[in-house]
This record gives sequence, C-alpha cells and structure tokens, in this order.
Amino acid sequence: MNWRNVALYTLLGLGVLVAIQIIFSVIATIIGIAWAIASSLLTLAVVGAMFYGGFRLVSWYRGDNNAGAGTGDVNDANRPAPNQQSRIDTVKQRYADGKLSDAEFERQLERELDGLDIDSSNRERSREYE
Repeated sequence: MNWRNVALYTLLGLGVLVAIQIIFSVIATIIGIAWAIASSLLTLAVVGAMFYGGFRLVSWYRGDNNAGAGTGDVNDANRPAPNQQSRIDTVKQRYADGKLSDAEFERQLERELDGLDIDSSNRERSREYE
C-alpha cells in the first residue's frame, strides 16, 4: 500500500467521524432544547395549578363561592337563587289562589327576597308582635 493512500483514507475516516460527531451533537442539542422547553412548560403548569388550587382553597375557606368567576353580571348578586325563585313563585301562586292576604303576601315575599338573615328574622318577630 501506498503511504499516500493510507494518509488519504485516514483523513477521510477522521472527517467522517467528525461529521458524525457534529450531526449527533446537533441532534442532542435539539433534543436538549426541546426537553428544556417541555420541562419548563410542565413546571409552569404545575406551579400555576398549585397557585390556582391555593386560591380556590382560600376562597372556599372564606366562603366566597364566586371567587374567580369574573364573568358574572353585576346584578347577579341581586338575582334570586333558583330554589329561592321557586319559593317566590309558590308564594305568588298561593296569593293568586286567594290563600294569602295582601299583608301575608307582602311579608312572605319580602322574607323570600331578603333571605333569612338575622335582621329579617328580627323584623319578622317585631311584625308578629304588632
């Protein structure tokens, strides 16, 4: 064999090894970047879920059921609940059937609209004594 051919094939082999190393380095870099992005997004999602869960837990503890809703209308607080609406309809129906007098209708309707809080129960007791 000729020394020239040996040197040529040696350089060619080294060139192929360097090219393979560069290709594998590029592939490893791309995989590493993709892995870093995926793990960062997953970490961000977990941290966000923890903050959201903590927020919901604190709002549940405080008794604020509408925390985070943000899409409700301003008048939602003044709108009666569905079961309260059915009780109001029942009071209206009893009044329409003649089972309630005007004063009883107004008193029961006001009680349903105000809800059963301490002030309304005190007002109710004071009306009963009159």
